[in-house]
Amino acid sequence: MSKLPSLAKVTLDHEGSNLWPLILSAEKSALLNAPTTAGAKYNDNLIGVRVLGFMLQDLWQHSQHSFGLIPYKRLLEEINSCSSPTHIVGSQEDTDAQHDAIYKLGLFHRNHLIRVFRSNGRPLPTESEHPSRPSLERTRQRLITKMAKQKEDEKKDPTTTADARKESLVRDGFRCMVTGQYDFDSCDRHTDLEAAREAENVPRAVTQCAHIFSESAQDSDKKTDYAASAMAILEMFGLNAQAESLVGRNVHKHFNILTMRSDLHHLFDHLTFWLEEVIGEKNTYKVCSVRDKVRTLPSPPPERVTFKVDPKLEAECWAAGKEPPALPSPALLAIRAACSRVVHMSGAAEQIDQILRDLEDISVMADDGGSATLLMSRLLQSPRAISIAA
Repeated sequence: MSKLPSLAKVTLDHEGSNLWPLILSAEKSALLNAPTTAGAKYNDNLIGVRVLGFMLQDLWQHSQHSFGLIPYKRLLEEINSCSSPTHIVGSQEDTDAQHDAIYKLGLFHRNHLIRVFRSNGRPLPTESEHPSRPSLERTRQRLITKMAKQKEDEKKDPTTTADARKESLVRDGFRCMVTGQYDFDSCDRHTDLEAAREAENVPRAVTQCAHIFSESAQDSDKKTDYAASAMAILEMFGLNAQAESLVGRNVHKHFNILTMRSDLHHLFDHLTFWLEEVIGEKNTYKVCSVRDKVRTLPSPPPERVTFKVDPKLEAECWAAGKEPPALPSPALLAIRAACSRVVHMSGAAEQIDQILRDLEDISVMADDGGSATLLMSRLLQSPRAISIAA
């Protein structure tokens, strides 16, 4: 966990710099008033203010990315609302109230924005082998036909978990989008694919379907509190259109899924690895990770990747008068990258991992108040924990 930079070192515009002293004051107060019980490691106030501070700085530093200045300006408005006096101006009560508002706002973003992108669910399994083993041509044609049917009546033909796996494989040429390695089972299933792999001398890999917007964070009822909060945050980033189409099973839309090697998928789900767009190069991303962990893998990915729809599928789509399936959304990937950077700098990722580990041992925890503190902090991560007006 890193301390927030001083006013002299922070990188913000004039408006952000004017609000920075309030954030630093809240951080200082959180450190001074940190709990001294067994639950001290769950210092939610400190995590909250650091999430808010690092998020503000990150959004300004990356404002040239897909989401632009929209979320930065909106976050400034939210922070500015925390400074509105509720008691006698300059009194300790007024200062405490401002700090409390800062903590709640930071925890709101930890609980909802971060949880939208962090998954604790199990990865989608590799597609079961069908005894008929359809050819690659038939597999591509099935996707084209299905896409046409969805366009005519999406409500009667929703994208399912199994569809997500199959369709991402076809779109991505049965390869990991990050490493270019061929899907292990698909090569067994299709002899012509295995022949192409051997000709290119590219290794196989076990791949899975990864989601940018976490599959496990979804609820089939978009009117639930959590879904509403998640949608509000996406709208904060100017993603109003995607917000409506990322509820429930719609999370499997093409712009939200990637075929990814299993070890990379694990790191991706835990926000340890992310894709940072290269400005001026369409669908091109730098492969980034915490402490460069992806470079320690047995088969590390390249430093940058460019996403493309499988050329054969693309040609067949246009020949059939259909638009090819969408590639992963640069905007969603940019937000996920911002979240990944912020959760690790603020200590939120470490806190969440610690809480999940301790929950496994809660039955043997000493009766010293630690269990209560643990549960309280865990409760704050639940979908219905807090409600803050935007």
